[in-house]
Amino acid sequence: MTTDAAKANNERMAKVIALTPFMKHLAMEFVDAGEGWARLRMRYQDENSTAAKALHGGAISSLIDTTGAMAAWTTAEIATPKYFGSTVGINVNYLSGAIGEDIFAEGRVLKRGKEIIYSDVRVTNEAGKLLAQGTVVYRIVEREQR
Repeated sequence: MTTDAAKANNERMAKVIALTPFMKHLAMEFVDAGEGWARLRMRYQDENSTAAKALHGGAISSLIDTTGAMAAWTTAEIATPKYFGSTVGINVNYLSGAIGEDIFAEGRVLKRGKEIIYSDVRVTNEAGKLLAQGTVVYRIVEREQR
């Protein structure tokens, strides 16, 4: 994508994350993205925690899914009528607890096929401690022109 197209795509990704009810509910925020990668933040909320302010694994998994999808979308145009996408697989490894703190996820495209995109996602706290790692398999298809 050209610089202008990439900037427009980043603006659309930020808007999608800000306006999607589930992502908004989990307090996800778009941070930045570039060709083949995306970075998101999830603000800590008690509603997303378990005992002792430990962030729930489902919230972390959702962040991994969304970040992997956004990394995939850096290879196409998100939120346009030209493309449609969805997650077809996700694997999550929890490595350390996130206790009462914001977390960050960075997704990187490992391989882009014609329709299938594989992304690796790393979740850290603000200090950079690795909390979780996941793999997202995402499919983007070009819609038929009508």
